[in-house]
Amino acid sequence: MRLRENARADGLRPVSLNARPLLRLAGRLAMGLMTLAAACSREQPPARPADVGTHARTPRISVVETPTQFENTTPYRANLGNGAELFLPPWFAPRAGRYDLIVHFHGLGKLQESNLEHTKLDAAVVSVNHGVGTDAYGNAFKDPRAFADLVAAAEEEIDKSTRAHGAKLGRIALSAWSAGFVSISKILNDPVNVERIDAVLLADGFFTSFIDEKKHRMNVTPLEKFARIADSASRDEKLFAITHSSIPTSGYPSVTETVAKLLEMTGSAKIPLDTTGPGPMHALYGVDQGSFHVKGYEGVLAGDHIRQITSMGETLWPYLKTRWDRPRLDAAK
Repeated sequence: MRLRENARADGLRPVSLNARPLLRLAGRLAMGLMTLAAACSREQPPARPADVGTHARTPRISVVETPTQFENTTPYRANLGNGAELFLPPWFAPRAGRYDLIVHFHGLGKLQESNLEHTKLDAAVVSVNHGVGTDAYGNAFKDPRAFADLVAAAEEEIDKSTRAHGAKLGRIALSAWSAGFVSISKILNDPVNVERIDAVLLADGFFTSFIDEKKHRMNVTPLEKFARIADSASRDEKLFAITHSSIPTSGYPSVTETVAKLLEMTGSAKIPLDTTGPGPMHALYGVDQGSFHVKGYEGVLAGDHIRQITSMGETLWPYLKTRWDRPRLDAAK
C-alpha cells in the first residue's frame, strides 16, 4: 500500500500486481545477465591509437577542443555509497579543462561499462542502483539536494582519481532503464536540474498513471516537464531520446501508451519502420525531430525488456556520442 501511495503522490504508478511476475522474471534474468557481464569483463582495455605521441605528427594550429592524452591503460572504479558507483574508462581524457558525466539509474555498472565500450564515449559514468521497483528510486531523490550531493561526490572522486588533471565537470546526461525513470522524474522536478542537464536517455522506462482507468484517461501532469524537454531537444538545445518495447501493463499506462501521449503533447508524428537490430530487436516506428528521438520496438517478454538496457550502446548512447563529440569535430575543421 505504501508503494502505491508514494507513486500516486508523484503522479506515477508502480508495477501492478498482475505485471509483477513478469518484472520479477526480468529481474532474475537481469541478475544472470549482470553476472555474465562481470565474468566477461576481464578483457584488456582497448589499445591506444598509434599516433598519440607528439613525435610523429605535425602540431596543429588550434588544439583547444582536442582531448589531452594521458598514459591511462586501465579503467578506474570507485564506490560512491548509497547505491552509486563511478567508472572512468581507460580513454577518459578531459578537453578544454572539462569532462562530461553520465548518471545512469537501474542496471549494474558492468552493463553501462559495456555500453560505454561499444560507443567509446569519452565520459565518466555513475551507475545508481536501488533494487527492483519504483519506490526506492523515487525515495532516493525526494530531497532536492540529493542529486547535487551525488554529482558532488562524483566530482570529488574524479579529482581523487588524478585522471581529471585539474579539469572541471562540464555536461551531464541522465540515463535510465525501467524503474530508474522514477529517479529522473524526481530530479527534473527542480528547474535548476533541468537547466543543468544536457541530455536525457530512457530505455523502456516512461510512466504515468490513469485519472480514470475505465475511460483510459491519463494523468498528463507529470509528463509536462518531459514535453518541455522534448521541445528543447527538437531545437537542439538538449538531447532527449527514448526506446521502448511493446509490453502491456495492467492498472497503469504502458510505456507504449505513455510515449504515445508524449508524442501527442508535442505534435510529433511517428514514421513507420520495419527494421531489425540490434540483435533480434524489431523496430516498428521512429521519431526524429532535431535532437528528440523515439524508437518503438516489438516485444512483450521479459527478455525484450532486458534487451532494452543491454542494447543502449547501440540504440541510445550513440546519440549522446554524436552530440558530445561535436566540439571535437569542430576543432578539427
